[in-house]
Amino acid sequence: MDDVFARFSENRWDDFLDELDKIRVSVVEDPAERQQMKVTARRDAREAGSQPLLVRMALADRYLNLLAIGVWAGDESWRADLRDLVATLVPEDDESRDDALVSSVIAVALAQLLQDARLRGGSEADVIARSAWEKAQEWAAYAEEKHVERLLYASTEAGARVVTASEVQEVVELATAAADDQHAETLAALEAEGLTAELINGVWVVDGDFRNPVRAAARAITLTGYGCVLARNVRQSAVMLWHEGTLAMADSKVPRWRVYPILAPVTPQSKFSGGEGLPFTRDTHPLAPAPEVVRRLADAVGVNLSHLLAALR
Repeated sequence: MDDVFARFSENRWDDFLDELDKIRVSVVEDPAERQQMKVTARRDAREAGSQPLLVRMALADRYLNLLAIGVWAGDESWRADLRDLVATLVPEDDESRDDALVSSVIAVALAQLLQDARLRGGSEADVIARSAWEKAQEWAAYAEEKHVERLLYASTEAGARVVTASEVQEVVELATAAADDQHAETLAALEAEGLTAELINGVWVVDGDFRNPVRAAARAITLTGYGCVLARNVRQSAVMLWHEGTLAMADSKVPRWRVYPILAPVTPQSKFSGGEGLPFTRDTHPLAPAPEVVRRLADAVGVNLSHLLAALR
């Protein structure tokens, strides 16, 4: 660990932000020096777990600092390191801490990880952000504006990555909502895709003016995960049931159940993202009486099958 971080090992919480200001880097132009800074930052991230909490917080800020001056321009490898640093920021029960300050550092770091990433997406950036969120989102809700302001960076360097106060506020608001409502993250993910949804008796009901309810249902159930979605517009409705490796769907235009295997990396969205027609399957059944596979899926995800059949008629 660099000697520059020794100043944070004395548990002086009142001086933390002032001491950060003293070690922040504004410009690094030499390519060799930039590369060395990346190597050092990665090494420090690997060793962070054994350091005092204030040192771990300073290391997370150093990553944000280097991102702000463009050290990682064109290189996305910072995401995994920052995720790992975020995990170390969650204090142990017996650690001395200032909760508001810890929470503010966590909120800023999560906002950085969520840039160009989604909590319910499938890209590498999405998965990394989700992992960090799951570990630390409860703390992000308690960030304080006065601390966040001093943790933000402004930069005009090429390849710079910085977060804004509004991006951090979005993280704080989502973390606060998630603490009160277990479905807040899912609703936020659906809304980000332009889908208006409501959870009714275990079914995510998605209403809208989308042209293809089947595709809307596939997108929604990919975001919500295993469960049930009913997507409908003024002309058509579609139902999807998904549990583990099996998905069943039916729509009001073609009143039959169609059953598909959904095995990673395939998702419902990718399965139904082709042309206008439905993906081929030989596993088809009359809408009613529902086949055994559909009844099993409905039981597994806890929904009333008769209500779903009524929605399709």
